Amino acid sequence: MKGFTLIELLIYIGILAMVLVSTGGFLWNIIFGNIKETSYQEVLENGQFVLAKLTQEIKRAKGINSPAPANSSSSLSLAMTSVASNPTVFDLVDGKLRITKGVSGPYLITSDQVVVSNLKFTNLSYSDTPGTLRIEMTLNHNNPGNRIEYEASINLKSTVTLVPGGAP
Repeated sequence: MKGFTLIELLIYIGILAMVLVSTGGFLWNIIFGNIKETSYQEVLENGQFVLAKLTQEIKRAKGINSPAPANSSSSLSLAMTSVASNPTVFDLVDGKLRITKGVSGPYLITSDQVVVSNLKFTNLSYSDTPGTLRIEMTLNHNNPGNRIEYEASINLKSTVTLVPGGAP
């Protein structure tokens, strides 16, 4: 007789089940890894953009309105050479970083997928210097469901010095 015995059939089904479970687990890890990487990329790109925008505006400023020297604040006000952009203000509202240029704005400079926290501008300026600011913040991926694959966070710190006379 040709065919399989019950024991052979159970062994084959068991081997097939183990292969399918292993493959399924491997595929889920790939999918979750891709989601995690996408979340991290979103946070990283927002962080790079925010630091570039802050650096650009600080270097264009002719002075720092607030915070005062040797003080820190969660918002930054810059005196600009252009009347239309004076003052330029960066602030945080509901986890979103905003910029207001003169009477124009406010405009969001972070995406809806990112939450900014622990924002701190520290004025490190000395007398008779153009001005120096330390910027510190934490960016987290927006994760309302607290799912582990969407967890992504970076801490950013930078120090920027104003260009004497303000850049054009």
